[in-house]
Amino acid sequence: MKKVAVLGCGRLGTLIAGALAQGRVEGVALWGVFGRTQRRTHALAEKLSCPAADSIASLLAFGPDYVIEAAAGQVVRQYAVAVLAGGADLIALSTGVFSDPVFYEQVEQAAVQYDRRVHLVPGVVGGFDIMAAARLMGPVEVSFTKRKHPRASGEGDPALRTMADFCSGNAGELYRRYPDHMNVAVSVALATNGVEDTPASVEPVRPGENVSFTTQLSGSFGNAEIRTELGTIGPDLAAWSALAVLERLTRRIVL
Repeated sequence: MKKVAVLGCGRLGTLIAGALAQGRVEGVALWGVFGRTQRRTHALAEKLSCPAADSIASLLAFGPDYVIEAAAGQVVRQYAVAVLAGGADLIALSTGVFSDPVFYEQVEQAAVQYDRRVHLVPGVVGGFDIMAAARLMGPVEVSFTKRKHPRASGEGDPALRTMADFCSGNAGELYRRYPDHMNVAVSVALATNGVEDTPASVEPVRPGENVSFTTQLSGSFGNAEIRTELGTIGPDLAAWSALAVLERLTRRIVL
């Protein structure tokens, strides 16, 4: 039985912890939670009948094999090395923070030093197996596009209204501009050509569509278009993506 702790008690962290408590991933157990506030942490722990941590040190003292981060990039910056030093692997949803090469190297060195691993969660998009295979096969061209409801429409997630209707750059630039909303662009970049050489853009959705994410990939293998259009609760898919990563890590036969 693998022991799993959850870092973050917001919507995604609550979904992940709840699924673990319900046994949705075979062979693992929820081993503790730690959130931004003691009130929220203890409320979730009481609801799920699991230990509540008041610090990262107390969370790691529970002895988890894996810590799933479902909080924010700032939390990953603050705690990634501590998690690895504490003897756990890190499963990170906030992948955008790894667009910083200095931080990336710092965490990679810690992973080597403590013989641990960091597993980056794909989130609400797929196709990373194809991206990795195409990159290994030869040079690839890749671009990423996020489409959202226009600001003036009043539709969709209010948080996305902070984003311009049109903007473009590379994946690193767009993440630095919108760190809460461009983790996926960084994930695509890390899987292919790197954050500085992966074009990314934000555009309005087409009529009748919801928020979507499209990766265009081409190389000697041919061409691929990988697209996800989210439904009403589509953003929750990110939580299940983290659980899918965990499931692959704990299975004996892995697809």
